[in-house]
Amino acid sequence: MFIFKVAIIFALNVQLVWSADGCKIENTDTLFSKLKENHPQIQYNQSLEKAKSEDLNIAAKYLNPEVDIQYAKGKSIEGDSRTTSLSLSFPLEVGGKRSAKKEVASASTEMTREFLRNNSEQAFIEVVLKSYRLRQINELLPIYKEAKDSLNKILRVKNKRKTLSPEEEVEKETLSLATNDYRLKISKLTSDREKFIKEISLALGDSCTFVISSLPGELDFSKVDLPKGNLEQAAVIKQASQEVLLAKAQGDLESAKTFSNISIGPKVEIEKIAGRSFKTYGLSLSMDLPIFNLNSSSKSKRLKEYRAALLNQQHIKRHTSIELESQLEKLNSLRLTLESIATKEQLERKHLKIEKLFSRGIISTAMIIESHRQLIEFANTRNEFELSAVESIWKIRKIHGKVF
Repeated sequence: MFIFKVAIIFALNVQLVWSADGCKIENTDTLFSKLKENHPQIQYNQSLEKAKSEDLNIAAKYLNPEVDIQYAKGKSIEGDSRTTSLSLSFPLEVGGKRSAKKEVASASTEMTREFLRNNSEQAFIEVVLKSYRLRQINELLPIYKEAKDSLNKILRVKNKRKTLSPEEEVEKETLSLATNDYRLKISKLTSDREKFIKEISLALGDSCTFVISSLPGELDFSKVDLPKGNLEQAAVIKQASQEVLLAKAQGDLESAKTFSNISIGPKVEIEKIAGRSFKTYGLSLSMDLPIFNLNSSSKSKRLKEYRAALLNQQHIKRHTSIELESQLEKLNSLRLTLESIATKEQLERKHLKIEKLFSRGIISTAMIIESHRQLIEFANTRNEFELSAVESIWKIRKIHGKVF
């Protein structure tokens, strides 16, 4: 029976692992956990996040003091003259520049963190969908092979006949075309299967291997737990919110730049004239005079960027809310459809019944070809609906910030 063939082939697939030392994944929970932990894109994003966080330390640093040494030599009425001056200046950032720079760095770091989280979530969802598709391919291959073998069996009988009626000739050519079509599709599925195995193995890292039985099973809606609540935890919304804070902090920084920094510190001057030495002590103070440039253009630019960021934040929130509603409606529609149509087992029983009727000569060759076509078309459509439902589930989780 067909189901028995599927069980045999799937059992053989269970043995397929990539040879490597380290962890061996044998269930879906562990598979997803290791994908989150070892996915190259996620690890790369985590490294970028750590590098970006150093901006906080950079913004918090103080400016280094400055040393100014001057030496002059000449002649005066009293004789040879030498003058040496030494000043040590400490730059002071006034107007709240340092705190504004820290706010800019903080908002920029958080915005980057949410951008990278969104990127990591998308990478994880993509590999999850590949794992579902790989399981589907493992189920489809036996269906295609059984259909090809069944039609080949009929074709061999017709090839043995010395004479065929015109109708039987047409049936023979139709069988030949159908079996060749199945061969091509089997080859394509086999190629896709190997590609997905390698891509999932790559996402798991060099230290982990997985068995095919660890792939997620058929979607069971009764076990689907969808998150609820507001959308403020969505990476795109948090990123947009941080973009607003960043624009505001940059505006504050430009306003702070209106105030000139002050450099202040002690100054010593030693003057030697005709062998006599004179020492002078004092205070050095320097600053820019805000006469020609009050930084008005930069402040105007930052204000416009802040307003743009607010508009973008509102748009992102509306778009995310609409996207959530769309995904929920789509998932509900897919659930109703998948739960109302025949199961794979029910369709297989009908298919076996048609096979028996054909072997007894009750139905035509065209009917058996059509039954195989319908079985495969049904399996592909069901798989497409299931994959679309899985994608919607993870998109809903992503919107609620519940992927990781």
